[in-house]
Amino acid sequence: MRAFAALLVVFHHARYQITDFEVFYTGGVWLFGQAGVDIFFVISGFIMWVTTSLRPTTPGDFLRNRVVRIVPMYWLVTLAVAAAALLLPTLFRAVELTPEHVLKSLFFVPHFYPAAPTRIWPLLIPGWTLNYEMFFYLLFAAALFLPRALIIPAISALFAAISVTGLVVPFRDPVLIFFADSIILEFAAGMLIGRLYLEGRLALPAWAALSAIAVGLVWMVALTPWEIPETRLLVWGVPAVLTVVGCLSLELRDAIRKYGLLTLLGDASYSIYLTHILTLGVVRTAWNRLGLVEQDAAAAWIFMAAAIAISAAAGIAAYFLVEAPIQRLGRRWTSRPLRRPGVAAGGGANAVRSSG
Repeated sequence: MRAFAALLVVFHHARYQITDFEVFYTGGVWLFGQAGVDIFFVISGFIMWVTTSLRPTTPGDFLRNRVVRIVPMYWLVTLAVAAAALLLPTLFRAVELTPEHVLKSLFFVPHFYPAAPTRIWPLLIPGWTLNYEMFFYLLFAAALFLPRALIIPAISALFAAISVTGLVVPFRDPVLIFFADSIILEFAAGMLIGRLYLEGRLALPAWAALSAIAVGLVWMVALTPWEIPETRLLVWGVPAVLTVVGCLSLELRDAIRKYGLLTLLGDASYSIYLTHILTLGVVRTAWNRLGLVEQDAAAAWIFMAAAIAISAAAGIAAYFLVEAPIQRLGRRWTSRPLRRPGVAAGGGANAVRSSG
């Protein structure tokens, strides 16, 4: 699922790299690649719940683990984007460097993007999702002071209250606008899925699991033309939940084989996600210089396939060369014994990694 989500996002950003190609997949259902983010958020809530159940942790240790997992790679890529924007500005379609922009990006503070003032984006544009992730981690760490049974209700109620407030109050501050989006409820949904998973209550019959996946995938594509901020939870959040639940159900029933390439892409999904904007800029520049741009559907799809494959390969390389070594160092600092309780309907909990 992590591999699928990452490649969906790469597809979405590859669509508009070359104007002559963009006409073949613009508007309508072609925007469905953004749903990769919603899948990531559901997975994130799931992993946070499951890993803290398998390895009880203090709020401080939890935040330290999350910082080690998220921050070093994000900072490296963000600073690489800043350097590339100064030295090779043609790699980006729109970027404007300011010290405030760089600092707020590095420290996960939502702000208006200087080159597109109506957008709340960091310098590394896909990093907007990490602003939500860090917000979720802070609240989850605070909730760890509560009895375990109250964590999901407390976070869900808080996120619901924030989302409702965002619907009725016309905020102007970018921080308030950003965090009042209902997309934050997808983390709560993921946590609930994690609880059901550990209790063995997601072992749906195979036909029901496959139906959930099929309905989820069709739903997230077919309803895409109706997606706006107010409907995103319905258009992409609900099908993301259905798809994740279906896959977990099949896993609990040992109905999913482990494929090396998908596992590798999943492990490298964070690196793919962070680096693909830089990679796409390089691919776009090379495509133009090689004279491969023409307003032809076949040429457009060849570019799309190449862009996705090269972005995945570059992300895998970044994973092995940068992310994995950083995580090995981080695990030496934060490692603690892992307690693995049984799962009622199978051994699926063993497949959950704290590296998610």
